[in-house]
Amino acid sequence: MDTATADLLRKEIERERARNAPPADFPDLPPIPRARYTDPAFHELERTYIFDRSWLYAGSGWELPDAGDYKSFDNFGRAPILLLRGKDMKVRAFYNTCQHRGATITREPCGKAGSRLKCQFHSWTYDLEGKLVGIPGPWDFSPDLDKSKHNLKPVRCEMWGEHIFINFDDGAPDLLTFLGPVAVDFEWASKLRPSNRRSRVMACNWRIAIEAFIEVYHITTIHPGSVADSIDYRGTVSSFFPNGHSRMIVPSTPKHYQAPPETIPEDWDEGRALRGEANVSYHIFPNLLTPASQTGYMLMEFWPLDHNHTEIVTWVVDRDWGEGPPPPEYDQRGAYFDTVLDEDTWNMEHIQHSLRSSAFAGPKCSYHEKRIYYLEEHVDTALGVERVPEHLRVQPLLSDRIVTTAGAI
Repeated sequence: MDTATADLLRKEIERERARNAPPADFPDLPPIPRARYTDPAFHELERTYIFDRSWLYAGSGWELPDAGDYKSFDNFGRAPILLLRGKDMKVRAFYNTCQHRGATITREPCGKAGSRLKCQFHSWTYDLEGKLVGIPGPWDFSPDLDKSKHNLKPVRCEMWGEHIFINFDDGAPDLLTFLGPVAVDFEWASKLRPSNRRSRVMACNWRIAIEAFIEVYHITTIHPGSVADSIDYRGTVSSFFPNGHSRMIVPSTPKHYQAPPETIPEDWDEGRALRGEANVSYHIFPNLLTPASQTGYMLMEFWPLDHNHTEIVTWVVDRDWGEGPPPPEYDQRGAYFDTVLDEDTWNMEHIQHSLRSSAFAGPKCSYHEKRIYYLEEHVDTALGVERVPEHLRVQPLLSDRIVTTAGAI
């Protein structure tokens, strides 16, 4: 983030603090149809046209430091995926499916393959680029067997810094095009190191879960003794980016303001100064959130297990600490965030249950909660509005407010 962008955001924070009504040109957002969160058929549309066609965060290069390191990935009940670092140190993704009888190549969540991957069923063997290189008992197969037709099947895999993304759609744009302004504004964090992985499963729709974190209207009631003490929601500034991404800037309270150090570090940028004055959070569509501090951020993944269940995965991501376990302050940050999550998630399952009531038309978003409406609006765009049943559609009211550069609001 450059100085001009940071100064623009500071001025906008003050305008937000001073207003006593929504902007005159802002639309009155209608209720979001409640069945979008409860209808299994709508959920299947999302799985097919959003999660099978979007760039999805699958891991970090820090998890695969050496050639032959692998990580299995199956976060939302689709086909199992294998992330593998090759001899050339490039990270690739493959379906974790042996091309002999369909067994998974590896059942472990992570490990070191050495120079070969061997299927645990019949020991068909693949090199680190996914090529079939060995078949036990070759005399039982046709002498004309073409091994090249039985290589591991690749999945599109691209990296942004140390972040690994996969995409099941060969026709999707490249990752940097998809990220757009987020890749520019958030570039400072692309190579930081994750630690303190935590996971929980909630009995609620994935968007019920994620929407609780893309507004801070709730902090005075849900977080009166924690988050409400550190940020001032009245100054919140939100921006809509292409492809469903968005940014939220929430100013810190005076007691939590972090002034720039007397000796400025070499990696200092104006965005880091702003992150001392405010919480800067990005939503990367569809299911990634990154609330940031001066030097790092929390990485939040939201995986739809079905229309009623979501796995929430969190990481502490910050500067590399070298050998050994993470510094104690990283562990402390993870434990604190877990406490905040407890406060945020205690009523999510109740909301999901309550949404079954025909007495409720659906969520009514305020100006402050416009990121929720933008997310729902872009869900329809990603699905293809013509595929969405008419009674479940969200009116397209915010698309003219999308900005195409990070230095805009």
